[in-house]
Amino acid sequence: MTDATKTYFRQADTVLRWWFPEDPTHPLYPHFAEQLRWVLAQQDWRGQRVLDISTGKGRFAVNLAAQGADVTALDIAPQMLALAQQAADEHGVGVQFVQADAEQLPFADAAFDTVLCMEAIMHVPHPQRLVDEMARVTRPGGAVMLSMTNRWRINALGEAPGALYRRLGLAQRPSTPRYMWHYSVPQFTRFLRQAGLTVQRLHGQGLFQANARLWLSSDISIPLFPRWFADAFFAHVEPFLRETPLRQVMGTVMAVAYRH
Repeated sequence: MTDATKTYFRQADTVLRWWFPEDPTHPLYPHFAEQLRWVLAQQDWRGQRVLDISTGKGRFAVNLAAQGADVTALDIAPQMLALAQQAADEHGVGVQFVQADAEQLPFADAAFDTVLCMEAIMHVPHPQRLVDEMARVTRPGGAVMLSMTNRWRINALGEAPGALYRRLGLAQRPSTPRYMWHYSVPQFTRFLRQAGLTVQRLHGQGLFQANARLWLSSDISIPLFPRWFADAFFAHVEPFLRETPLRQVMGTVMAVAYRH
């Protein structure tokens, strides 16, 4: 399963089928934009040696480089690295791109001031290996930033019928290898602590997500929340709730932790 998952991500035109955070028409575009804004606001990035793991199309790497960071960006997929390089060229920033496995980082111990891995831990077969590697290449006192899709998110309620259909054999199982794992907030923080990291901050996003759907049958679904409601709540109400206990059931949870 591990090799099959990694092979899937190395292939062209796999991730591109479902990952386009730069598209303003995407239901989660405000979510992706807010996530980027939050990361940029966490510290002064000027002069920081930064590693961006699973960079995808380079949205964090390019923006951090524009803030003055010395950025190395890593991904397992050559196609994504090519797109990230194109984005860096278009924005006129320098980023060093490396193709490698996030579970086996090709860098020396304590090589970076800040290491981040956004929207990717749920796609890694062995999450503890990833977090251990992130901690290893971060200097003592340096920061680690991660985000994960929450297993107990409210938005997953609409997926329960589909899971039942698959269990009963009423829906076709995916033809691709498994490439998504979900974790609870306690599991997420346990990965960090077991890697020798001290969690400083947890931040949630997406209590009611605009892309959440209720599956009425194996191939018919309707929005779980009206788009106008999800967008208005995200913009005007949720900002006051993102670091309250309600983050335990938000769609995405982000962490800032420090190496001992």
